[in-house]
Amino acid sequence: MKFSVRAATAVALLAGFPALVLALVGGLVAFEVFALQHSIFVAIKLGIITVPATYALLKGLLSVVKRTGDEVEGVLLTEAAQPELWALVRRLAVIAGTRPPDEIYLTGEVNAAVAEQTRWLGLRVLKRRMFIGAPLLAGLREDQLASVLTHELAHYSHNDTRLAGVTYGGKRAVVGVLSTLDHSDWFQKLIGKLFTLYAKLYFRVSSAVCRRQELAADRLSARAAGNEAATSALRESYAIDAAWDLFMARYAVVGWKAGYLPSEVFGGFAELRDSVDDQLEKIRRNPPDQAGPYDSHPPVTVRVAAIEALPDEPIMVFGRGPATALLRESAAVLDEALLTSLVPEAREKRRVDWPTLVNLSCRADAIPEALSTLDAAGRAMRRVSTYRTLLDALDAGLILELVVTDAKPDPGAGPRAQREFAKLAVRDGLSSVIQIALADAGLARWDLSWSSPGELVVDEPYASEFGEALDTAVDGNTLELRRLLTSAKVDLDTRPLPERSQPWSSR
Repeated sequence: MKFSVRAATAVALLAGFPALVLALVGGLVAFEVFALQHSIFVAIKLGIITVPATYALLKGLLSVVKRTGDEVEGVLLTEAAQPELWALVRRLAVIAGTRPPDEIYLTGEVNAAVAEQTRWLGLRVLKRRMFIGAPLLAGLREDQLASVLTHELAHYSHNDTRLAGVTYGGKRAVVGVLSTLDHSDWFQKLIGKLFTLYAKLYFRVSSAVCRRQELAADRLSARAAGNEAATSALRESYAIDAAWDLFMARYAVVGWKAGYLPSEVFGGFAELRDSVDDQLEKIRRNPPDQAGPYDSHPPVTVRVAAIEALPDEPIMVFGRGPATALLRESAAVLDEALLTSLVPEAREKRRVDWPTLVNLSCRADAIPEALSTLDAAGRAMRRVSTYRTLLDALDAGLILELVVTDAKPDPGAGPRAQREFAKLAVRDGLSSVIQIALADAGLARWDLSWSSPGELVVDEPYASEFGEALDTAVDGNTLELRRLLTSAKVDLDTRPLPERSQPWSSR
């Protein structure tokens, strides 16, 4: 009963919000009419303040009573194309006591949700949609996914969650009006403070409703798929979220600047999760245990404890295999979902396998320093900047002229200290030049590693002789380095291309 009272209070506050907006607008209009009756000059001065504020309030209010939910991101999964997934959702909808969604979309986010295309602050429903995150589907078991989807469907059931569901539209209404106000204008800023106080009250009440709604949905998800499936899905979702953030930041777009994306994105994601499973296990065992007053979800530890206290009597038995088995042509569908979450130019990127992607990316990272070092040699020797030009500049002792880094030695350093500093800086640039030369010759490559950046692997005998040859070269003797490059069949009268023109061959 307490939950229903809270939900009803949130709905009442939501209903009162448009009334507050209209009351303020009415007051401003009445004030302006009163001023017109006494002094046109005063009315004009007041209008400069009140008309923009009235316009902003009405614009904000009208924007939230219009139809919402038209903009949809993700890949539409039709029942004809994905009958197994739809069959599961329909079974779960029966358990949730609600009708299934009209559409199911696969998105690129670590999330699952249901939404309604509505009018009038969610009071009139036009269409129901379900959204399933591709990373979740790729990382959960079938029974865990069943638990997650039952939880989402419970938000539309005819239990207490049905009344509380109206409150979700309220947050958008409050934020919509606040965002239309010009906070640089003192009068609109004053109005904004009034609405901010109202918003804080509404957010606190509605967030409490939402948290109770989540717990109610958790109970239904556990009833559908069992306590273990429900609790492990909660824990695993946070582990997947952490892994996905790492994957997207460090691996998936590693070749973006060079114009490449991996051809098997989710295959790589699975390998990453396997390689860092020890760290992910710590996340599973220690999920977030704190929540603020405006959080819509209770802490995971609270949710898990509430589920574990329930009788473990699942209505249905679901498989424990990968949830991707529910998708036909899963690799292609998951990949398409990811592309829809990226910027449009993602579709213009070339798709390559992971070993090729790592090599192209590492080469792209090394090529600017290599070309800058070669160009410095060209300027110092006053000729075309080739491998031979660089080696000749080193033999000529032009070490200071080959420094391309912005770092500088201590201002008080003597000539010898400056030269030693230059040797270290030039060695880095020379190393990049030789690495690329050997890689382009097929004698070196950057190996894929899910725990660290790509590691350069050089074939023998070049690997054991590489370091010493660099050291002697910056000391002014490039004889050994010339021998190594000639043995590797590197044409010394050329220079590396900014982009590799030939496909990489992994070994």
